[in-house]
Amino acid sequence: MEDDESVRCGLKMFFEGEGYPVLAAKHGQEALDLLGKISIEKLGLILLDFKMPVMDGPAFLSALQQENPQILVSIPIFIITAGNNDTHQTTIKTTGILKKPFDMAELFRIVTLHCGA
Repeated sequence: MEDDESVRCGLKMFFEGEGYPVLAAKHGQEALDLLGKISIEKLGLILLDFKMPVMDGPAFLSALQQENPQILVSIPIFIITAGNNDTHQTTIKTTGILKKPFDMAELFRIVTLHCGA
């Protein structure tokens, strides 16, 4: 999930070009709607922007815990944030944090680690 359309579309195009299927959402509510339509077995990783309009990262994690808690325990979730102290706002454990601007090589390493080559 990423509210910045150019970043969201750029990541989607890059990873689809590498052969990974990508679901992209501009905010947490849109992501919850998408997750409600697919099988959890098709998920490999969630990249979650921390600050988004409509539903931000912490609100998404809380809603996910209520609506689909098995995703929290079975799918790696990485928070993407530009802030230094953002992640203290959530008590739900995630797999990791990527600071903006993130290194594409590091992001690609994370994706291949969790989703396969």
